[in-house]
Order: sequence, then C-alpha cells, then structure tokens
Amino acid sequence: MDRSVSISVWSLNKLAKAGLILFLFLTSCTQLVSFQLDKALMTLFVGVLLFHSFFLEKKVPTNSFFVLIVSLGLILFSYLLNLPESSLIIFFPVIGLAYVTLIGEEESFLNLIYWALFIHISLGIFFVISSYIFGMNSFVHPMYDKGLPFLHAAKGFTTTVQTFGTLIIGWFLIYYWKKDDSKAGFVDQLAYIIVLLGLVLTFNRNSLLIYYIILFFKHKRIFWLSVIAGLAFVVYFFEFINKLIFNLNTLTSRSDLLEAFRIAFFEQTDWLGYLIGHGNNMVDESIARGTYYRTGYIENGTSVLLYTYGFVGYFFYLVSVFVFSFLFWMKEKFFYAAMLFYIFIVAQQFTHEFYSTTIYILLSVFILIFNSYPRIEKKAHLLSPVE
Repeated sequence: MDRSVSISVWSLNKLAKAGLILFLFLTSCTQLVSFQLDKALMTLFVGVLLFHSFFLEKKVPTNSFFVLIVSLGLILFSYLLNLPESSLIIFFPVIGLAYVTLIGEEESFLNLIYWALFIHISLGIFFVISSYIFGMNSFVHPMYDKGLPFLHAAKGFTTTVQTFGTLIIGWFLIYYWKKDDSKAGFVDQLAYIIVLLGLVLTFNRNSLLIYYIILFFKHKRIFWLSVIAGLAFVVYFFEFINKLIFNLNTLTSRSDLLEAFRIAFFEQTDWLGYLIGHGNNMVDESIARGTYYRTGYIENGTSVLLYTYGFVGYFFYLVSVFVFSFLFWMKEKFFYAAMLFYIFIVAQQFTHEFYSTTIYILLSVFILIFNSYPRIEKKAHLLSPVE
C-alpha cells in the first residue's frame, strides 16, 4: 500500500514538472499562434504565482516591490498624461517584472526553465534543418537582408533571431550555474553541444558577441584560440564575413529606422514628453509616413525607453541595472555582473525586447541565480522582505 502511494506521488510530481516545463516553453513562444499566447500565459502565471505566494504566506522582497511600484507609477503617469495617444502595451513590463519577482523566489524553477528552453532551442534547430530538406518555413529567417539568401537563420517560435538568441543565452547562464555547482552531468554536456549549434544557426552578431563574453569568463584558452582563428578566418573569407558580420547596410538601415524617433522626440516633444515620455512605444503614423521606412517602430532599446517613458523612466531603468550588476559584483559573481550589464545596457543599443516575454524569462534566470547564492549580509535571500 505504502509503495503504491509512493509511486502515485512520484508520478504526480513528474507529471506536474512536465506540465510546468510545457507551460514555460509556451511562455517563451512569442510567435506560435496568431494571438499573443506568450503574454497571456505570462499574465496567467503571475496570477498563479501570486495565489501560491499568498497561500504559503510568502513575503515579497522589499527592493523588488519598490521597483514594481515605481515602474507602475511611472508607466501610469505616462499613460494617463498622454491619453488618447497612449497605448496599453506599455504596461507589459510591469507584468514581466511581476513574473520575475515572483518566480525569483522559486529556485526549483531554474531547472524547469533550463529544459523548457532546451526544447524550444532543439525545435528551432529542427526547423532550420527541415527548411533545407522540405523547403522554407515560418520558423526560420532567410538572410536576404545580408545578401546571403542561402543561409536560413534559426528563430524558433519567436519573432526574430535576436529573441531566439536571448533564450539561448538564458540556457547558457543556467548551464554554467549548474556547472559551477557541480550539477552538470553528461546529458548537460550533450545538450550544450546542441544549444551551441542553435546559437551558431542564429547568425546573430549580438548573440555571438555575448557568447564570446561567456568564453572570456569561462573558457579563456578557447576564447584566445578562437580570436586567433577568427582573425585568420576573416582574412581568408573576408567578403563572406563582411556580408554576415560587418554589413554596413544593416547598420545604415538601423539608423534609418530611428529617423521617426529622432523627429518625434528631438524635434516635436515638449518638456513633459521629455520627462515622462509619450505613453506609446510607436511613433505616430503621421510622422512615420515621411520617413524612409515609413514605420513608427523603434528598434533601439535606449530610444524606445526615452520615447515611451521619458528621461525619468530611462534613468530609473539605468539605476536598476547598475544596482543589480553591482549586487552581483558584491557577491564576487563577476561573470553574471558583466553579462547583466552588457545584455541590458550595451546589447539594447542594437535592438530591444521590452515588450516580449523572452527578456523577462532571461531576467528571471538572473534573479534565480542571484537568489541561489548566499546573501551579502548573511541572509538567505536577495532582498529583505516586506509584510
């Protein structure tokens, strides 16, 4: 009798874990169905985690609570003072931060996210291979924009190769956390090879550069050997590398995409707009129509934060990133401090994912890893709790 009960409990536990992995996988899929399933699931998950926290009478970390309240206040001001031109999408970062805060208290989720991301990455690789065998599919990006249409870049169930690369970087962070804690076994090493293949298949400069930062901290010998080999490769295959990595047309197009932002923000914004932003992450169509690409989409992370939330919102973002990086530094986790700073400050100059679930999944990985280490002031958690 006891044995059958134990088997039932074990089976239910495994089933629950499989269900959570599936749920987290679907949350990472920003382009799986016609509607925004990822955002709906992340919002639902926030509700479930809130109920779970209240049921177990868990306390909310003070600093995280402060960040959430300030973010909500700044966004609410920007939204209300810019009606009717403001957009509800600007509130999504609050949902993302709530997700990060609540899941950050559940260390067991690191392993669940690890395998959810691995499933997504493996499927992304499968779609690249199948695109060469069975023809193009919507889960790869043919690189016509780089003049290399024969290359099919992996993007999985996400909107861009950049967001797919973000999921890959999140997986690598958990892998090295497991490795540092002597929890990475043979299966993890095999998974590493598969994920590395996925990274290469993105052909994404930003993601590859982030991986080079990983190599610098974790595999210095490989880093320097790859630098030497890379220089030789660039010399020998200069034309190909120039198209793929140093494509000036891509850089020019990024600059052209910011034309609408420059006009709207620097030429047509009053002092209130400079302070709290425009309450919308898209430039008005009346301005965008007169630009080269005729789009109000703002690709640069710094620009979209300034335009949407103003200098006050952007300053709060900068302070939050610097403080979090410094806290990692204080714990002598220099690798994670450098990664966090680069991803959320430097990498955002090329693109942004503030309205995508992928960046909050990555941020939750950072929080979970941070909370897994002893508190600086000899306490168990990252932040002191608030009742």
